[in-house]
Amino acid sequence: MIYGRRPRQLIVVWGFSLLLMLLINWLETQAPALHELVLPFYWIILAVAFYLTWRWLRARSKKDRRGVDRRRADRRDENESSGSESPGSDR
Repeated sequence: MIYGRRPRQLIVVWGFSLLLMLLINWLETQAPALHELVLPFYWIILAVAFYLTWRWLRARSKKDRRGVDRRRADRRDENESSGSESPGSDR
């Protein structure tokens, strides 16, 4: 595990990318005239896979909002009347 994360997302991303590339390769072998047309799709798939891998590997800041509970119970008692009314109620 890198940064305490499970590699499942990376396996799915790269597995799906490989599957798409194999499908494009199969299409290319069945219709060789499509070679020039499908060539950019290989690069697009690789770019998306590398981007998603970079996002997965990116280090989180110390202010990671998922690390602690951001809700404050005492804040709810400050303004009871402003948020407790339903939008359709008449006053």
